[in-house]
Amino acid sequence: MRAGPLSSSKVIDLLNGYFVPVYVVNEDYSKRGPAPPEEKAERDRIFKEGHAAKLSVGSVHVYVLRPDGHILDSMHVAKAARTTNLVAMLQKAIDTLGIQHGSPAVTPCAQAVAPEVSEGSLTVHLVARSLDGKGAWSEFPVENWIVLTREDQQKMCIAPLPRTGDTWPVDAALAEKIQTHFYPATENNDVSKNRFIEQRLVATVVDRNGDRARIRVNGNLKMQHSFYHKDDGKFVEAEFIGFAQHDHSTGKIGSLKLTTRDARYNGGKFAVAVHSLKP
Repeated sequence: MRAGPLSSSKVIDLLNGYFVPVYVVNEDYSKRGPAPPEEKAERDRIFKEGHAAKLSVGSVHVYVLRPDGHILDSMHVAKAARTTNLVAMLQKAIDTLGIQHGSPAVTPCAQAVAPEVSEGSLTVHLVARSLDGKGAWSEFPVENWIVLTREDQQKMCIAPLPRTGDTWPVDAALAEKIQTHFYPATENNDVSKNRFIEQRLVATVVDRNGDRARIRVNGNLKMQHSFYHKDDGKFVEAEFIGFAQHDHSTGKIGSLKLTTRDARYNGGKFAVAVHSLKP
């Protein structure tokens, strides 16, 4: 949808000028998802109302609601992904309801916003994208936010203060927290289902100035990650390299940057780039 109709200026104008566009993440609205119970109930109500009206319903659909919240129309994403189909659906709703064009109800803003974190935590931004350019899943990069707590950052280095040239394996829990997000766009974003087969993250001091060390980190991983939510035996295999600035006196990471040198998934190539925001 983002690569097709949601990139169309015509669709953008219709949505912002005549509707209050809303999207939801299915994982958030599952039984264990973090969405509020009242929102989950409202989503279920729309599904049931659409089913009773003999409209197309499901978790990958576009729904048009009347001003009173009751369903007016629906369309499966496989059909709505064609710009002409979605434009026709929206225009039909505009004509049916007699809506007048107006200003956007909500000011457009960035969709990936850094999470709020506790003092001393480090926010890390991760971008992954397919390099093959095949199919709808390859059109856009995907993003994740990783938060490294003060305790996580302390695990990057070893005690006592290492010297230039010293090498050590990075704490496995810290490595997993970062590497578990190394996968391209898939239908499954429940990282709790990922399973590491191999995992290696090694740190080497390349320069030191007092308590501050510049550390090169490199490694590789093999991780099972299903494309959909059912186990399908698909694996991520990746090699990566990067650098971190670490202050031994405070245990804090000043910056962290990583990138894949070679990454493959389900027969295709992809790439990952990681960088921390300024503390």
